[in-house]
Order: sequence, then structure tokens, then C-alpha cells
Amino acid sequence: MGNKLKMGVLALGVLSMTAGCSSMSERTKCVIAGATAGGLVGGGITTGIGLSKENQSGNLEWMVPTGVAAGALVGGVIGYFACPPAEAAPPPPPPPPPPPPPPPPPPPPQKIVLRGVHFDFDKSVIRDVDKPVLDEASDTLKANPNVKIYVNGYCDSIGTVPYNLKLSQRRSESVAGYLENKGIPSGQLIPQGFGKTHFVADNKTSAGRAENRRVELLPADQQ
Repeated sequence: MGNKLKMGVLALGVLSMTAGCSSMSERTKCVIAGATAGGLVGGGITTGIGLSKENQSGNLEWMVPTGVAAGALVGGVIGYFACPPAEAAPPPPPPPPPPPPPPPPPPPPQKIVLRGVHFDFDKSVIRDVDKPVLDEASDTLKANPNVKIYVNGYCDSIGTVPYNLKLSQRRSESVAGYLENKGIPSGQLIPQGFGKTHFVADNKTSAGRAENRRVELLPADQQ
């Protein structure tokens, strides 16, 4: 009865070890399970052998532990090789590539500045002194072929409204014709006359009236 009690205590101890192995690897668990089973089998076999022979019951004190140890060793080895090895964890995925940098902002639109020209009193003929100004304007327009240009003609305050309206139109068409002769397409130019309006200087002086007799070149998208 004492030997059976010892065997029970031994079995409970081995089982308690197994129950506390939840955090172990699968192979370690297999080894412990095999050792537990082997120890129980080995202890049972040696106990049976010791009790089946006469005058050897006193040897159970060393036979049972030896059988348990041998059985546990054999069972652990069997459990080690019987359990499949743990699969290696897959490597972590590579980090995502950094987002591409935002595109640079578009350049601001270029502001086109064109100088106007002036006319003698009651004339629509371009003066020689103003031709270099229009030559410079033609070079600028060739570099910006998609920009439409208003060619706006104006007069001073002398004369009737209908007459000055026609005169301002002739002045704008004279400038447009000069630019066309320099290679600017007619579709890029919009001549229009405004007569005796939009004064930029005082009409009471000759200098002021000369300033008002003019043609201005104004890009359509900068109105």
C-alpha cells in the first residue's frame, strides 16, 4: 500500500509539471509528455516485476525510482523525435516604402508687360520713335504665342465722339498691322478703339493730350 501511494504521488508530480507548461514550445511539451508516460510505464513495469518475485518486495525502494527514471528518459527521447519541429516564424514583412514627395507647385504665370505707343494729333501713322517699342513687343509675343493681346486705341478730348471713335480704331489697327508684318498672327491680336475715353492725363495741356493719344497693348488674361 505504501508503494502504491508513492507511485500515485510521483504520477501527480509529473502531471503537475505537464500542466504548467502552457508557455513552452510544442517540442518541449512533447518531451515532457513522453517523459511522463515513460516514467509511469517504467515505474509500473518495475513495480510489477518486484511484486511478482518472492523476497524482492524490499527492493521496490530502489527499483521503482530506477524504472521511473529510465522510463522517463526513454519516453522523453521518443517524445523529442516523435514531435514535429516547430516551424520558424516567417520574417516580418518589409516596411512600406515612404510616400513620394509632393510635386512642386506650378510656377506662377509670367506677367507680360508691353509698352504702348503714342500718336501725333489727328494721326494714326506709327512714328519712327515708337517702332523700337513695337519691335520689342513683337519679340515678346513670339515668345508667348498662346497669349492673346488687346490692342486698345485712345484719343484726346478734341473732336467729336464719332470721329474720335473711328480715329482710335484706325490707331489700334495700325499697331496690329505693324505687329502682323513682324510675324505675329492676326488671331493673336484684338484691335479695338475706345475714342475719347480712359484718359491718363489732363487734356487741358498739350503734354497731357499727347499722353492720351495712345495705343496700349494688354494681354487678355491680365485684364
